[in-house]
Amino acid sequence: MPYSGDGTNMYGLRADQLFEIQSAFHQFDVDHNGYITLDEMRQCLHYFHINATDFDIYQTLSKMDYNQDGKVSYDEFMKFASRIYRGERP
Repeated sequence: MPYSGDGTNMYGLRADQLFEIQSAFHQFDVDHNGYITLDEMRQCLHYFHINATDFDIYQTLSKMDYNQDGKVSYDEFMKFASRIYRGERP
């Protein structure tokens, strides 16, 4: 992944931030197919004892699903999460 002169990558994150987001994606992507679905998000939130309705999960996933194909790719997740890390509205 390309890095800029200030030590950040194409997402504008430090290496430790990038690693944290990548790790989160891999936890959510339960079947390791490169996408996060509603079911996978629900399963992961349940595992971490985070209460969320299907509607809440759907709303969050739809904000990440830039191409509107019903699943969140690695790149979509990285773009969404990196905006949060940079203090921007997703």
